[in-house]
Amino acid sequence: MTDIIVKVLLIMLVLFAFAVPGFILKKTNLVRSDSLYSISNILLCFAQPMLIIQAFAVDPIPPDGDTLLNFLWVFLFSVAAIFLTFGASKLCFLFMKGDEQQKKRDVLIFVGTFSNCAFVGIPFVDMFTGGDSEAMMYVTVFTVAFNLILWTLGAYLITQDKKQISLKKALLNPCTIGSVIGFVLFLVPQINIFNMDEVAELQQIVTYGGGMTAPLSMLVVGVRIAELSPKKLFRDKTIYLAAFVRLVLSAALSYLLILPFRLTGVFADTPYVLLAPVIAMAMPPAASVVAFAEKLDGEKEFAAAAYATGTILSIVTLPVAMLLISL
Repeated sequence: MTDIIVKVLLIMLVLFAFAVPGFILKKTNLVRSDSLYSISNILLCFAQPMLIIQAFAVDPIPPDGDTLLNFLWVFLFSVAAIFLTFGASKLCFLFMKGDEQQKKRDVLIFVGTFSNCAFVGIPFVDMFTGGDSEAMMYVTVFTVAFNLILWTLGAYLITQDKKQISLKKALLNPCTIGSVIGFVLFLVPQINIFNMDEVAELQQIVTYGGGMTAPLSMLVVGVRIAELSPKKLFRDKTIYLAAFVRLVLSAALSYLLILPFRLTGVFADTPYVLLAPVIAMAMPPAASVVAFAEKLDGEKEFAAAAYATGTILSIVTLPVAMLLISL
């Protein structure tokens, strides 16, 4: 028990160590807020797709029928967990009524529903499992479901404009494309140049590229925290409720969803089929809440405060969540 808590705390310490330079660089005016747009694009369009390809292409598990069926199960669990959390999140903020509170309410529902399963979740699972290929692949399948819902339901939540629901963006965003490339390399190992002994050096392309994800994403967190005063970070009680939904309730609901399968011993030989969606749902708020609010004229400062506060509080909740999941 203690080992798990210490391990998760050390992982969070490593991740947040990268936030410190971002905080300092912003406070000393060496990084401007508008720089985050470029950094976010590097993350979204290069680092994260490389990390996804690495999960499927470097030392993958065998591509047999059972594995493909497991991918489908993970996808279904992931979709169910996200929509279950979305419903719970909406119920939690029913008390916020009127047009004046609508934008804030939608940001809070977004924060409660969508986790940082990619920028933080994938590196976290990589460190927690020691690079376990099976765990990495299953949490990557979660991100596929996540992106499909993010670019449809998520975009609508922030704007309340159905025109912003884009299946095209859901299917053609860099992370989905990276998933397709990784899946093809997984299915056809004969063309998987990242897993051939003869050209083993090529693995470094996706290893180094994907390795940028955690440092860059946490640098952004540090800059975001530096932008906000302690008042903006900690004074709004509704942000704490959103953090509770995101960090505690979502993981609990996801665990209840997979509990019948776990109790009956289904997937006993492949536990991350069940655990990957739960771990992904226990992650801090999705960084995209800030990007969406800025791009789609939402509550920018409020979104940044909810994102930063939830990320800070995850230092406390994630060790507890991982301990309970591991029991």
